[in-house]
Amino acid sequence: METAKVTVEGDRQTVRLPKSVHLPPTVFVRQDGDAVVLEPVKPKSWPEGFFDSVHITDPAFKRPEQGQVPPVKNL
Repeated sequence: METAKVTVEGDRQTVRLPKSVHLPPTVFVRQDGDAVVLEPVKPKSWPEGFFDSVHITDPAFKRPEQGQVPPVKNL
């Protein structure tokens, strides 16, 4: 188990985590007895209006040129 440094800035505390610990940009924080638990925030659904903003005509969905189609052999 590694240790971390806690600093106090006004009414806030900051924890400097060791390099071996990587957290996502947003976490839930809860206290369980003496333990402080950090859990990653995972979206439960797509953002509001996400599918309204995605259109098949969007250049990000444009299929690149595929070249010529080879001839089909008759069986």
